[in-house]
Amino acid sequence: MKRQSAITLLTQIIIITVSFCLILGARNFMIPQTSLSKVAYITDVMVSVDGKTGEALSLPYSFTPLQPRTPVTITANITPQTGDVIYIKTVCSPAKIYADDILVYEFGKNDSYPDFMVDPATEVYIANLEIYDREIILKMEFTSPVERTVLTVHPPIMGNTKAVILEVFKIFGVPFMFSAMQLLAGALLLCISVFVMIFGQKGNMFFWLGIFSLSAGTWAFGECPFTGLLIGNPTLLYLLSYIGLFTLPIPLMHFAIASIDFKNPNPIWISSVFMTVLCILACLLQLFKIVPFSKSMHLFHIVVPITLCFLAGTIIYESLRYRNSGARRLGAPIVALALVSLPEVFNCRIKYTYRFALLFQIGILFFIMFTGIAAGLYIRDMVNIRRKQERLTFEMRLLEFQVEEQKKYGFLMADNEERLKQQRHDLRHHLTAIKELSCNENEALQKYLCSLIENIPTAQKNYCENRAVNSVICHYATLCEKQGIIFTTKLTVLQSHEQILDNELCVIFGNLLENAIEACSRVAEGQKYIDLRSCLQYELLTITMDNSFDGNLVVVDGKIRSSKRKDFGIGLSSIQSVAQKHHGDAEFKNNEAVFLSSVYLKA
Repeated sequence: MKRQSAITLLTQIIIITVSFCLILGARNFMIPQTSLSKVAYITDVMVSVDGKTGEALSLPYSFTPLQPRTPVTITANITPQTGDVIYIKTVCSPAKIYADDILVYEFGKNDSYPDFMVDPATEVYIANLEIYDREIILKMEFTSPVERTVLTVHPPIMGNTKAVILEVFKIFGVPFMFSAMQLLAGALLLCISVFVMIFGQKGNMFFWLGIFSLSAGTWAFGECPFTGLLIGNPTLLYLLSYIGLFTLPIPLMHFAIASIDFKNPNPIWISSVFMTVLCILACLLQLFKIVPFSKSMHLFHIVVPITLCFLAGTIIYESLRYRNSGARRLGAPIVALALVSLPEVFNCRIKYTYRFALLFQIGILFFIMFTGIAAGLYIRDMVNIRRKQERLTFEMRLLEFQVEEQKKYGFLMADNEERLKQQRHDLRHHLTAIKELSCNENEALQKYLCSLIENIPTAQKNYCENRAVNSVICHYATLCEKQGIIFTTKLTVLQSHEQILDNELCVIFGNLLENAIEACSRVAEGQKYIDLRSCLQYELLTITMDNSFDGNLVVVDGKIRSSKRKDFGIGLSSIQSVAQKHHGDAEFKNNEAVFLSSVYLKA
């Protein structure tokens, strides 16, 4: 049932995610198509490089190689309609946009980006042309970057504001949507981590998963051109995109360490430290204008996928070599994530395509979704375990209180038994003397005295040295006698043990005998018996018990279900808790019609 519930939940999340993508990816934003004018891509242009005679080209076009600060002028004849705007994108290069020699916008001004950047960041802008309903000359004056030998010019898009925005969203809306979902998922996971940390230390795995989601989200959010239309700060987006990419594997490795109990986590720790040092070094090189992010990006486009593949290989090895359940749960998602990251290696070697980046972003989102589901199931199981532990603790305290009271009662009975023992001995002699003194004169009196002498109860039997345990065993031995259960014992329990309290011993022996008598009472045919033994060797107390039972045993997930109620037995759990507290354990199994109990603990 739990597996079916998880599959149902996963299916629902996938359906909701795909539906959300389709809704947000619609071109018309729920607006009738007839209300929008068509956009025009300005592709046919004249180009002049460094003042040379212009030539006709088609955009997009990459000019290479170019010396730093080489002027490139692009002109085109356009006829804007009333209300038309123009969308322009520059890639790390200053630019000025003119409409009939009227400056409409300037990109990459010297005071628009910090000193630690030699070139401005990639910038997008929608500019008003201010001249309509006639042919004008659109002139774009670019200056090639200093830190790269390539100047890429993208075709401007002309149309009314709404149509241009929708056209840009049609191209970059899906990456933008995925980045927003990753940021939202990261914030949600961080909130969940605070809640989970209240219940246990495993909450840090949700924290690192949230940081990983935020790193992936900031990378995609910062480099998406559609984001530039919403946030007019290209330098901030520049820093977000590169830092998000550089730090991407670090929280993922910490998440793996937190969620998987590696036999040897040192390789993951070393990889995490290595990536952290690389990130710090890249930031310092950018800060001192030695190597910009746009160049160190090429290294990280290779290192990040390699690191993810190394992490996936380590997790697969852990699951196969040590049969680690945590590694098995995380193995498939991390392998899938590593595979979709491999195309990123080619993104820095060939013309950049959003398809490769989008594939990686989709892989990240689904990885977060799958691991989030596993995290949710973990929370549910952890809450259930905590509730059971609280209930068991309460019942253990109640049982200990009852045993303590029983122990006091046992000591009182033991003291009374000592006095009664002497009185029984004296009474037997007194009655014998009276019988002799009667000189057989009264036959009825003789019979009465003989009856009194025979019916004097015998003293309590000593099963072991420990008075508290002996009282418990005497109580259950009497019950066995009344129910016709053959009870045999051979016990070695000292008056006091250095490690174990008397009430803890009473918990073990009391629960063992109570369960055994209850099991014997259900035996319809055959001999009913209980054989209880204990020995003390090398400071290790071992207790074994064999008893007859009806052969009906219900075991669920290794736990024996109680025959008294529709739940797992508290008595056996109490025995195991006491044993584990003293560096031991308890085992319960059956052999046909015999129930076998074994307990060992350090005394």
